[in-house]
Amino acid sequence: MPSIICWGASGHAKVVAQTLRRIGRWRLEGFIDDRSPERRGEAFCGAQVLGGREALAAARARGIEEMLLAFGDNAARLGLWRDLEPQGWRFPVLLDPTAVVADDAEIGPGSYVAAGAIVQPGVRIGAQVIVNSGAIVEHDSRIADGVHIAPGACLAGHVEVGGGSWIGAGSVVRDRLRIGAGVVIGIGSLVLRDMPDGVVAYGHPARVVREASR
Repeated sequence: MPSIICWGASGHAKVVAQTLRRIGRWRLEGFIDDRSPERRGEAFCGAQVLGGREALAAARARGIEEMLLAFGDNAARLGLWRDLEPQGWRFPVLLDPTAVVADDAEIGPGSYVAAGAIVQPGVRIGAQVIVNSGAIVEHDSRIADGVHIAPGACLAGHVEVGGGSWIGAGSVVRDRLRIGAGVVIGIGSLVLRDMPDGVVAYGHPARVVREASR
């Protein structure tokens, strides 16, 4: 059984660890927390916090080559992946056993499809994407790198979502729309028109309210 570590030791990491336990394919060796060095050695989700970035060298020395980025910040997740992948770290696709994923769906490295999520035929999902609990990505949609589709969100058919965007929990996106890159769609929104890059939008129907923070 190969070993794996998770970068992140908070709420989303708990969800990822649960999926890892359900699958039983990897031995979870521990978690990286680069923000709270005092947590090193702390028990967490059946393993322990190994430390911050400095713990990676020891992990590699023990033969660990696979990692999951188990936190929700889209920009940080993409940046870290682009930093670590050239160093030889591998980022497997993680599919919860309770998710329903079409046979022809394409899912990029490090992406996670959580419990109860549905990914339909013809879908293309990039790298480091989170399709969170109970979310639905309908047929022929295109999801770029680093997107987070939050719990219970629904994307109808032929929807395109640009890199690093966040689709809030319980939101619904009408078919054949394009959500730009770096967009934040607020919780429970109804999206009935295209959204340009780099905006925050919410409501029924969703309207642009401001530019997204950089």
